[in-house]
Amino acid sequence: MPSDPSMKISSASELLARMIQGEVSAADVATEHLERIKRHNRNVNAVVTLDEAGAMRAALHADQRVATRGPLGPLHGIPFTVKDAFETAGIRTTSSHKPLASHIPARDATLVSRLKAAGGILLGKTNLPELAGNPQCDSPLFGRTNNPWDLSRTSGGSSGGSAAAVAMGFAMLDPGSDIGGSIRIPAAFCGVAGLKATENRLPRTGHIPHLPGRPRSVRHLLSFGLLARSVADLQLGFEIMAGPDGQDVEVPAIPTRTLSAQQRPRRIAWWDDFDGVPLCSRTRRALARTVDALHAAGHIVARCRPDGFDFGQAWHAYGTIAGSEIGLGMSWPERTGLTLAGHLIPASQPVGRAFLRGMSASPGSYNQALNLREQLIVTLEAFLDEWDAWLCPVAPTVAYPHCKLGGLKPPPRIQVDDHALPYIEATVSMVVPFSLTGSPVTVLPAGIEDGLPVGLQLVGRRWHDEELLATCAQIESCFDGYTLPPLADETPDRGS
Repeated sequence: MPSDPSMKISSASELLARMIQGEVSAADVATEHLERIKRHNRNVNAVVTLDEAGAMRAALHADQRVATRGPLGPLHGIPFTVKDAFETAGIRTTSSHKPLASHIPARDATLVSRLKAAGGILLGKTNLPELAGNPQCDSPLFGRTNNPWDLSRTSGGSSGGSAAAVAMGFAMLDPGSDIGGSIRIPAAFCGVAGLKATENRLPRTGHIPHLPGRPRSVRHLLSFGLLARSVADLQLGFEIMAGPDGQDVEVPAIPTRTLSAQQRPRRIAWWDDFDGVPLCSRTRRALARTVDALHAAGHIVARCRPDGFDFGQAWHAYGTIAGSEIGLGMSWPERTGLTLAGHLIPASQPVGRAFLRGMSASPGSYNQALNLREQLIVTLEAFLDEWDAWLCPVAPTVAYPHCKLGGLKPPPRIQVDDHALPYIEATVSMVVPFSLTGSPVTVLPAGIEDGLPVGLQLVGRRWHDEELLATCAQIESCFDGYTLPPLADETPDRGS
């Protein structure tokens, strides 16, 4: 069928309405998205496993069902992809880990099964770094994912394939996981919206890591969410995926609430100084423009931070907890080697230093970090009692050129205007404080600066994801919003 540009730029809710009204079929929508993947995926390498036959079967079933008994559910006929860390029944799931190169699960991860049960059409799996362990998306099995706005730059990680797929119009939604910015960084770098839900609001059942058949070690910091192109689609996906599943016992039975965007002045705090970590000029311009737009729209906006919320303490506590828990899944020689490396890292690299030293943290140090986490949560929650959201940058810089990690070489430095920052501090320093607190965070596209997207994150109160999304729905117009990358433009004058 001919390309229909309206399919790729509409929201999931808009496309759903068209399908229910009979303007377009689920099979047409699936075909359009599959064809787009075939045309453009070779450039970005976002989709690593395609299930074309399964997708078309599901789409035809949706069409038959809607003609007789109505839509399958709130996601009827909407195409989605899945980060290859989530198990998919009968479809290869690797988490980019070579021992899992041929792993075909017998079940779907809970988040996948819920999207399918709501009527979503699973198209395939998206790329990630090995075991979701890198803020770039470079897989030892599938190669690297390129940024849709500049193929020489990273799409971010670990959900880099997810963000690139949504940006390119390969899928409307893609669920992601985030322990250190893995949803937020790719969303910002690729120019899409992202949600990291409150820690333990969405079940982790069927997510790798942990490895199949191995005991779980990571008990804190990991959250789940999704990538989309609008706040409405984030709301739709969250409502479908949230809630206990009877297997992940740490997910409480909190009812999911549908909140409309109440038209009232929102109270938005904003901040740009993470203990002196520099910001690139592109990010500063986008942040200033967004703050001005919020003011002009009548919202209450102020530059402020919570009293007593110390970023240095947050980095130390995050690194200690993450290093300790992730380290439990490693062999003793691996942990020992990384701990020794941590003692060679200077204090000017606080996140990386704390993480590596945390690999062999004593029980006392680990407990001290958990207590510090609790204190910082209390401080941030008290602050957010007075504000609807806290607006901050996602990263010191926009998407940077691909760079290699590994071997005996130290991690590269990332150029942030005139500053060369250590790799970890340049990538995750502005996201891990809110992984530590387990807060819900959205990322909204804030414009294209000199050819590259900028995203900004909005932090909300724990367990109040719906309120944060409602706030974002009202203020979304103050952000520049999603823009189709030129690489994906299929208008007739450009060809396809």
